[in-house]
Amino acid sequence: MSLLQFDGKLIDGLQFCAKAYSLFEEIRNQPNGISNLRMRTTNVEKKLLEEILPISRYIQTKYRTGRYISVCWIQGNQQFDAEVFEQGGYIDAGCYPAKSFLEVICAMHPNEYLSWELLEKKGGAFGLDGIRRLKKSKDIESEPVVYTNGEFVEFFSQLIIEQINKKVSIKYPENTTLIVSCSLNNLYTPDEWLLLQEMVISAEIEHNFREIFVYDTTTEYNFSLWSRR
Repeated sequence: MSLLQFDGKLIDGLQFCAKAYSLFEEIRNQPNGISNLRMRTTNVEKKLLEEILPISRYIQTKYRTGRYISVCWIQGNQQFDAEVFEQGGYIDAGCYPAKSFLEVICAMHPNEYLSWELLEKKGGAFGLDGIRRLKKSKDIESEPVVYTNGEFVEFFSQLIIEQINKKVSIKYPENTTLIVSCSLNNLYTPDEWLLLQEMVISAEIEHNFREIFVYDTTTEYNFSLWSRR
C-alpha cells in the first residue's frame, strides 16, 4: 500500500477516483484495516482520508461532458495539495480555467479524535459534546447530550468558518479552490444541512479562492462559496 501511484502523477480525474477507492478498500480489507483507517495510523491513511478522498469527491462532483479533469496530487509542503488541468468545450468557452489548484482542509469537532478512540476501545460513544478525557485516569468518558433547535448546526457552522478563515490570509496561486471536508457533529437531515449552508454563506467570508467547496464525508451534501472578484 503506497501513495506513489498518486504522488506527482497526472491522472485522469475518474481514474484518480478509482485508484483512491481501490486503495481505501485495500487498506480496509487488511488485518486491522478498519482500525488503521479510523485512527489514521500511518501517513498513508492520513493522506488518503484527509487529501486524496476529498479531492476525489470534488472531481466526481465537477467532472462531466465538456469538462474533463485531470489531477496531479503532490505530497509535500507546497502551498496547494494538487494541480488540476481541464479540457473540453466549457474550458474552450472560458467557463473554467485550463489550469487550477486544489487545497484541502478538514472541519471536525474538537472531540472527534476521542470518539475514534472510544470506538476502538468500547465500540461506541454518545454525541461529541459529551466526550471528555479524565485528567487522572486518562480514560475517556462519554455522556449523552440533549440539543435544542439548531444548536449543533450553529456550532459546526462556526467550525467551518474558523477553518476557512485560517486559510484566507495565506497567499495561494491564482485559481485555487479550497475543499472543506466536513465530519459533521451529528446526523444531519436535509433541512439541517440547508441551515448550515445558510449560516456559512451569511457570514460573507472575504476570500480570494476561486471556489470554496464544502461537503460532508458521510452524505451527498455539498455547497460552494464563490469569489466575488
